[in-house]
Amino acid sequence: MKKIAIVGGGITGLSLAHFLIKKGHRVSLFEKEPSLGGLISTIQFEASRIERFYHHFFAQDDFAFKLLEEMGIKDKLFWRYPGMGFLIEQKVYPFTTPIDLLRFKPLSLNERWKLGLFSRQLGKDRDWHSLDGLRAKDWLIEKLGQKIYRLIWEPMLQAKFGKQAEEISAAWMWARIKARGKTRGLFGLREKLGYLRGSYQVLIDALVEKLTKAGVEINLGKTIEGVPITGFDLTVVTCAHASLSRYLPPYLGNICLVLKLTKSFSPLYWINIADPALPFCALIEHTSAFDNPLYNSYKIVYLSNYVGQDNPIWRLSDREIYVNYVNGLKKIKADFDEKQVVEYQVFRERYAQPLPVSGYGEKIPPFKISDQLYLVSNAQIYPEDRGVNHSIKLAWEFSKQL
Repeated sequence: MKKIAIVGGGITGLSLAHFLIKKGHRVSLFEKEPSLGGLISTIQFEASRIERFYHHFFAQDDFAFKLLEEMGIKDKLFWRYPGMGFLIEQKVYPFTTPIDLLRFKPLSLNERWKLGLFSRQLGKDRDWHSLDGLRAKDWLIEKLGQKIYRLIWEPMLQAKFGKQAEEISAAWMWARIKARGKTRGLFGLREKLGYLRGSYQVLIDALVEKLTKAGVEINLGKTIEGVPITGFDLTVVTCAHASLSRYLPPYLGNICLVLKLTKSFSPLYWINIADPALPFCALIEHTSAFDNPLYNSYKIVYLSNYVGQDNPIWRLSDREIYVNYVNGLKKIKADFDEKQVVEYQVFRERYAQPLPVSGYGEKIPPFKISDQLYLVSNAQIYPEDRGVNHSIKLAWEFSKQL
């Protein structure tokens, strides 16, 4: 049995604490914020709660489902088949079913078939290492041609990754497209996504109850300046801790505006914004997929933007970000009435997305930093995109080594 300190109270730290106490270790957890959850932390919304940053489950999230079962809350999980869309050339196109692809007029019929076949072929397993050294740009142009890349993938990559767009790894892009294809239910026609009744706070609360009963010491509002922490056999860092910066990749941050509206903005749940001129890269109307009577008929819209650490947007006030994002909404929907906005909140996270540039697979940080210090963070999730399921899987894989 070891005495272990975990730094970071997000889903990685919480699930790691759970796995470690199951193995008989003594665990203390330290979180600098006054609440737990990290990127899945929540806020009060009417008589329920919602996440600060949009979240949902995918159909293949087996590690998350197992954890929900262990917490006794899997019955809180429910499924929907929400509508998806692309904003391309200042117009929103539904992209929910294969029929929508066949109706996608910006591409010729032959190009539509080519794009559809490409997406289906990615569902087959392959060794991602062969793609790691390639840029997504070069790989997509080779497979799909210049027109499809310039119309769809280039503006999406630029909207999310900015000046690093051309350096993103083909392995990361392959894994992302493949993962979305695996989520399709209804005979492969529509994407199947899940959510917890009561928000992800239900999972956080269940983990905290389980950990507390097992004797885990949870320290909130506790900033750890130096690691490893004295008095512990091991310290495991599960966040982008400053003292480990030399082991971590560059990160993009996320600035997310959450709107409380009196009227729905779009029947689509998720709209990918393939227009880098707009101030956000994704529009997610949570209530178009996961509405709740406890929301009292209000609608919830997330406007998400990934930005570099040196971007001047970090210096903007919440009000300035709100005005900027809402002006973007008006460009999408000219008749959008700002009077529909009842309330807004802006959330910022400087370490939301490790930059998955080509060759990232050769630079994945190791778990072990020293005999007393370990790193278990989203920087080690690759080629898959970081997310709840992969964070839980990473924590489980590390726990097996102790």
